Amino acid sequence: MSTRKGFFTDVSVRCAAFLMAYYMTNSVFQSFMSLYYTDIGLSNTHIGTINALIAVMSVFTMQLWGYLGDRAKVRNRLLSFMCVCAALLMLAVRLDSRFGYVLAVVCLFSAFYTSIQPMGDSVVLTALDAQGRPFGPVRLAGGLSFAVVAALFGYVVEAVGSTSAVYATAGMCLMIALAAQYMPRVSGGEERKSAKGMLSLFKNRDLLILFAFMVPLQITYGYFYAFFSPLLRDDLGGGAYVGWSYFISSVSETPFLLFSDRLFKRHGAGRLMCISALCMTARWLIVASTSSPAVAMMSQVLHCMGFIVITVTVSKYVQATVPENQRASGQLLISVFGFGVARALGYFGGGLLSDLTSRQSVFYGCAAICLVCLAVFAPYYFRRGPLNGEEKNA
Repeated sequence: MSTRKGFFTDVSVRCAAFLMAYYMTNSVFQSFMSLYYTDIGLSNTHIGTINALIAVMSVFTMQLWGYLGDRAKVRNRLLSFMCVCAALLMLAVRLDSRFGYVLAVVCLFSAFYTSIQPMGDSVVLTALDAQGRPFGPVRLAGGLSFAVVAALFGYVVEAVGSTSAVYATAGMCLMIALAAQYMPRVSGGEERKSAKGMLSLFKNRDLLILFAFMVPLQITYGYFYAFFSPLLRDDLGGGAYVGWSYFISSVSETPFLLFSDRLFKRHGAGRLMCISALCMTARWLIVASTSSPAVAMMSQVLHCMGFIVITVTVSKYVQATVPENQRASGQLLISVFGFGVARALGYFGGGLLSDLTSRQSVFYGCAAICLVCLAVFAPYYFRRGPLNGEEKNA
């Protein structure tokens, strides 16, 4: 759409509004729900099990949502439906605090919630590509929203308790539903009958190699997002630092997001992820070895070349190499591997190891995983071209 029709009708603004709504919601759910689980008396193993089954559930449900998304007349409507269902199920979490009940309801919630981001990305990327707009600045709006809400909501939790995370997540899911309708309408593709689904994407050898690199790195992020908040608050005595830690990590993404399109074209996903592995190794070593909550908080500056690099570059790789009528499935496949498989291992394995040792010591293992990935994949990617997909399709 032309910007002459007004600021609020501009495609970048409309897509940014959706990403802001999603990342504000995810800021609360991802950063503070583990504190709620802790406060209702669940153990590290219980918390790891809940998060692992969320991830496992996503493996099965994303195939369905990808199939429906590739065939939907309007993907935005499907997105809104997913958001409303997620909101209602999150409210149901408060009806009982027993482990079995919480596990069941949160898993049902995840069946809808975990596919919102990849489905939304497929709509955003398609809408932006149609107008020749860059993705980085739009994604930056989401990252900054995550940062601001993380910092402010930390005070809310300190003042009124972690139950506020449940209610805020539910309310914000409804906000995402409205934002999905505000975005430009995107269909599942003109050739919906010819969409082959996720399984056909396994024929892409370069994509599978990239996923093999992504999965171990995402395993460590699974552990981080489940246990860093309780570690910082309960083990290091830095409850006031929790929100600011996520603020720092989100703001640190800004430089990469501003130049992500240019960096992707020049270096490709694999080389950029090698830099991620190096930064993540340093970050996890700092968290594992420090006794200072302030140092643990400041280590989040290294997030600048971590999660955001992995998610953006792999998403852009899929967008550049996957046929148009399979892009929803392609984006969802990233989440199946990166969130479903990887996070399940990080959550459950990390929870068990935390109860056997300590939350902090498990970060040494996370650092070792990242270092091994760097040693294995850096020679592969730096001996070859960027492998960003665009050269092959030129």
